[in-house]
Amino acid sequence: MLSFTNPLKNNPQATLRLGLGLLLLGAVPVAQAQVRLPRLVSNGMVLQREAPVRIWGWAKPGEAVSVAFQNKTYRATTGLDGQWRVMLPAMQAGGPYDLTIKASNELTVKDILVGDVWLCSGQSNMETPMSRVRDKYPEVIAKANNPRIRQFEVPLTYAFSGPKADLTGGSWVPTTPQNVLKFSAVGYFFALDLQAKYQVPIGIIKDAVGGSPAEAWLSADALKQ
Repeated sequence: MLSFTNPLKNNPQATLRLGLGLLLLGAVPVAQAQVRLPRLVSNGMVLQREAPVRIWGWAKPGEAVSVAFQNKTYRATTGLDGQWRVMLPAMQAGGPYDLTIKASNELTVKDILVGDVWLCSGQSNMETPMSRVRDKYPEVIAKANNPRIRQFEVPLTYAFSGPKADLTGGSWVPTTPQNVLKFSAVGYFFALDLQAKYQVPIGIIKDAVGGSPAEAWLSADALKQ
């Protein structure tokens, strides 16, 4: 079973809060004294073009937070739950850019691209990395030097008590001959075709588990319906 999903494209309510199953804004960790960000909002990330994008994080309740991006500043106040969030307006493809968050401390997310973001989920056919097909595609791997195609791999964890506020790991990785060996093979060839057609940065989020049943990707409420 393969699934390519772009939940952000042409959706005015779309945000970076992707339905990864492991990541949910409604689940809140203990509030931190300093502003911090989820794993997905990190160096090298790809933001969806032509759709509003939500940037979020955590800080001390009541703390004022400012987010500076593309010469504009967006402001929020952290709620009692320890969360803050701002909406970036729809943007055209481009980059790289930096994004700076200021509160009691300051964080800068670097090397951000704006393009198309795709969630690549499924079972072993989507999970299979390029390293498994290196003998069949040696030239493709040798030529894989493209910083405008990036992958974020969701780490394999199990959550039996409900959605988690953040992932346990993961980072945005640009395409190099070494890095691409960990990319989803199906996802990478899909990204190559998309970039050739649209000429924009492509971000793929690999969230696939071999042999996983469809029920494992659904919430408890969805299973009850």
